[in-house]
Amino acid sequence: MVTAIVDSADRPALGIVMMLTGIAAFAVMDATIKWLTADYPVAQVVALRSWFGLPLLALFALRGGGLKSLASRRPLAHFGRYLLVLGLSFSFFWALSQMKLVDAIAITFAAPIFITALSVPLLKEAVGWHRWLAIGIGFCGVLVMLRPGIGVFQWAGLVVIGSVVFYALLMITTRAYKATEHTAALMLYPQLGMSLTAVIFAPFFWVTPTLGDLGLFALAGMFGSVGIMCLTHAFRLGPAAVISPFEYSALIWATLIGYLVWGELPDVYTLAGAVIVISSGLYIIYRETIKVGRARPKLPSMSPDDTGQ
Repeated sequence: MVTAIVDSADRPALGIVMMLTGIAAFAVMDATIKWLTADYPVAQVVALRSWFGLPLLALFALRGGGLKSLASRRPLAHFGRYLLVLGLSFSFFWALSQMKLVDAIAITFAAPIFITALSVPLLKEAVGWHRWLAIGIGFCGVLVMLRPGIGVFQWAGLVVIGSVVFYALLMITTRAYKATEHTAALMLYPQLGMSLTAVIFAPFFWVTPTLGDLGLFALAGMFGSVGIMCLTHAFRLGPAAVISPFEYSALIWATLIGYLVWGELPDVYTLAGAVIVISSGLYIIYRETIKVGRARPKLPSMSPDDTGQ
């Protein structure tokens, strides 16, 4: 998931295709990460995914704005975003190693709920009772998926919630800094920090990968970068209200891959909770669209006399 500056809204169909492609790429990356964490430490998985993903992401970022796009007025803000990406990666990748792929991805659908709720104290945005109601319903959906108080409750689900909070904060900083920082800098600096961190810490957890697994690490890195590129283009090609709902196609991919690779299927709690969370997320997007529409200046209506008819 990526929040990007929208350059135009005249090709929404292509934007939808890019969104679906990006979500599919992320699903493949997540499945590959889950497979690798069965045999390798999470720190090493984070490291190699960062190393293999950085070159492609750097080419994409620099192609969009050149070296001048990396000039920054807020270096500390980029350091903070790097810490958020670090927390997001470690928490989500670890959770993937502990739970079903479809369960983990379904919980991440709560991201719009957290972004909306946190935008109030952090961005001083006004959120009406319609969206607060949707936020409350969405949290109920999350509780249905987590199932606290019954034997199948997984603490890994709470770690996924933690990763969603990291992601929400990352998106909020994107909103806050996009006026002064280029999109290329916002994307590239956190990943560069991840790669440098991996160089320092990965040797302490190193397990020499087989040639086949090394290919899987490369696959995870490249698909992660492809996902970021596709989603960035998607939001440039169409309005967020049109593009964003197709993020939920991840549930289809997670179910399909989880069944084919691990024989996993979502249970009724996951499906019911996902429906509740997705519904609340779609309603938040709808209310956000109404708010943006009201904020736009309206052109004066023209009578026949005004047009000379």
